[in-house]
Amino acid sequence: MNQDRFQSGRRVVLRAGVAATLAAGFGTAHAAEHPPVDIGHISAPFGTGSYVLGSALEEISKKKHPWLRITHSESPGFVFNIRRLDKEPALKKTMIIGSGSGVSGLATAGEKPFDKKYPPLKLIANYNLTAVWLATLDPNIKSMKDLAGKKVALGRAPQINWTVQPEWTLRYGWDLPKGKVDIQYVGPKEAIDALLDGTADAAVVGGYFDPLTNKLELSPQTVEFLASGRKVTHLQWGTPAVKKTIAHGMNMVPITIPANTIEGVSQPLEVFADTAAWMVAPEFPEDIAYEVTKMVIENIKTFGEVHALGKLMSPEAMAYGWETKDIHPGALRAYREAGVIKP
Repeated sequence: MNQDRFQSGRRVVLRAGVAATLAAGFGTAHAAEHPPVDIGHISAPFGTGSYVLGSALEEISKKKHPWLRITHSESPGFVFNIRRLDKEPALKKTMIIGSGSGVSGLATAGEKPFDKKYPPLKLIANYNLTAVWLATLDPNIKSMKDLAGKKVALGRAPQINWTVQPEWTLRYGWDLPKGKVDIQYVGPKEAIDALLDGTADAAVVGGYFDPLTNKLELSPQTVEFLASGRKVTHLQWGTPAVKKTIAHGMNMVPITIPANTIEGVSQPLEVFADTAAWMVAPEFPEDIAYEVTKMVIENIKTFGEVHALGKLMSPEAMAYGWETKDIHPGALRAYREAGVIKP
C-alpha cells in the first residue's frame, strides 16, 4: 500500500477560481438525445452524514440532471459496500458506493476486517474528511502513553475511522497494542456513553474537516459529549505517531486542527483524517463517471443546504489526497475541464 497516498494529494494541483469555469450546464439538446440512465448508490447506516449526503446526491440527480437518475439506499457501512460489489460483479457497472482511502486500502491489501484482497476501486469524489482522536475525563491522563492499562472505548470492530485507524495508531504509533490497552468495541455513541458513566477511561471522538479552510464540524456524539459540561482532555495522536502508522500501511493523513477550533482547546491538536468518498469499480462507465462528477461540481452548494457536512464540500476538496491514477478516468476528465486538476 502506498504510504504516501494522502500526502501525494499535493501532487494533484488545485486551482483557484474554479467556479468561474462552471458556467456551462447540461444542454437541453443533449438531454433530448440521451435516454435515461439509472445508477444505484449504497452509502452507510441511516442517520450518518454519509447517508444524508447520499440522499442529497440522489435528489440532485433527479432535479438537476436531464437524464441521470441515482437511487440511494443505506447500508451497514463501507466494509459491507466493498464486499457487496465484489460478490455481485454486475453492480460494478451500475453502482456507486460509500468508501474512502483507508477502507479501500485495507481491502486492496487484504488486511482486517477483510479476509482477502479486493480489486482497487476508483475515486469519483470526496464528500468529507473524517478526523478522529481520543478524549478523556481523567485529569491524570495527559497523553496517549498514559492509556497503558486503561480502558479505551472505540467504535464497532469493522468501523475504519472510528475503530481500525485509532487502534492501529495506538499499536504502531504509540506502541500500545491491545495487550497493553483494554480496547472496547462498542460504537461511536456508545463509546461516549461509556466514558460519561465511568466504564471507560478514554473514548473516540471526532468530526469532519475541510483541509482547505480548516473548518471542523464535530460529529453528533462528540457535540453531545462536549455539551455534558464535564472537563474534557483531548488527546492528540501527534504527527510522528500518525506517520509511523502510515508507514505500516494505513492510508490516512496527519492534520492539525487549529487552536480554539474546539471549545476549551487552546492549543493546536495533531490528529489524523481519512476521506469519506463516492467510489466505483474500474468497470464503471467513463461517460457516467464524468456526468456524476460534473453534476456534483456544478451543484456543490446544494449539499450544504441539506446537511451541515455539505458546507465543508468544495470542488477543490473533491480530489484532495488522491493520485490521479486512483481517480476514475471519467471523473478525472470532469476535474480537468473544471480546472480543479491541471491537465
